[in-house]
Amino acid sequence: MRRTIRSIPTTFALIALLSGGVAAQSVSDVVEQMYASYERQAAGVDNYTLVQSVMGFESTSYFEKEIVDGRAVFRMQSGSAQGQNVNFNLGSDDSGLGDVYDIGPELIEHARYAGREQIDGSSVHVLEIDDLSQLELAQQPTPEDMEFEPKSGRFYVDTELSVPRRIEFVGDATMPNGMHEVTVAIDFGDIRDVQGLLIAHQTSMQITGLQAMIDPEMQAQLREMEQQLAQLPAEQRQMMERMMGAQLEQLRQMASGGGDMMSVDVTVSDVRVNSGPPSE
Repeated sequence: MRRTIRSIPTTFALIALLSGGVAAQSVSDVVEQMYASYERQAAGVDNYTLVQSVMGFESTSYFEKEIVDGRAVFRMQSGSAQGQNVNFNLGSDDSGLGDVYDIGPELIEHARYAGREQIDGSSVHVLEIDDLSQLELAQQPTPEDMEFEPKSGRFYVDTELSVPRRIEFVGDATMPNGMHEVTVAIDFGDIRDVQGLLIAHQTSMQITGLQAMIDPEMQAQLREMEQQLAQLPAEQRQMMERMMGAQLEQLRQMASGGGDMMSVDVTVSDVRVNSGPPSE
């Protein structure tokens, strides 16, 4: 299941829609509630557009509904970043709302119900998978060129809204200096109802366990990057530092032994439902 991840996918993979809030006591119950609520909410949506920002870059993605095996799914049709057109290979990696159909069967077959917990004041069902090696899950976001092989996972589903609040994977990350165990956690927050769609307006990815990867070679690369930044004109240097944002500071802390985690935040600034392609 090892794969090289080079980008952050659409932040709404696995987001289901509003449910009736019926208490579930099994994995099947949780998944069936997600299915039923998603189908009710997707019925009135033909397309939607997301405008989101990550690491200082704003992107716009447009999704249209398709019927696949009698079920509604949303596929990304077009996208742009910073005003530049972006070409996409349409397919499962470009899915939006509707990915619940991809993960649902895997959860029912392989996960176990592990009770309830609290995340940011919300009650969540906890679904655990001890061995991910045989599962065909969507690619998980990690830093560019990091090979990540997830070994186990936990899925946290809101008991009232039936949307994921957090997804965690523990696995092996392969870097130039060897293999290290890391944890990738994706939190979905600030979930708002936008014309019937529940959209997470704040998504945060945290990768912990990175301190062991900071070897002398990587420290040298960071020093070289700092030197290159220092040689840039002030305006250009400030622009680069804004683009790299918190990630640059996190790298600096890890290189100095003061940190073990890197995070990437995605913010949604606009959602347009049934408005057609952005150019129209």
